[in-house]
Amino acid sequence: MENIIEKLQKEVGLNEDQAVKSLKVIKEYMDKENLQVDWEKFFKGKYEHFKDSVSTFFSKISDKAEDWSDRIGDKVEDLTTDAKQKMKDVSKNKD
Repeated sequence: MENIIEKLQKEVGLNEDQAVKSLKVIKEYMDKENLQVDWEKFFKGKYEHFKDSVSTFFSKISDKAEDWSDRIGDKVEDLTTDAKQKMKDVSKNKD
């Protein structure tokens, strides 16, 4: 499978993620159309690389989600602090 991914990268200009996704689409299509392919033989010895690619992809997504979660949490905290300060200011002005 590594060879196919490398060929898709070099000959078609796909990045590694695009090449892996392309192979996934092809596999799903062939399975759906009941085209007989010995996937174990096809991926033999290549599974670890594929698994590592997928793990890397999900790790990147997870890191981005965590970053956005931190940003949102920080913003909510800032807004809460601002709201508390405004409430204090309003209550002082009433006196």
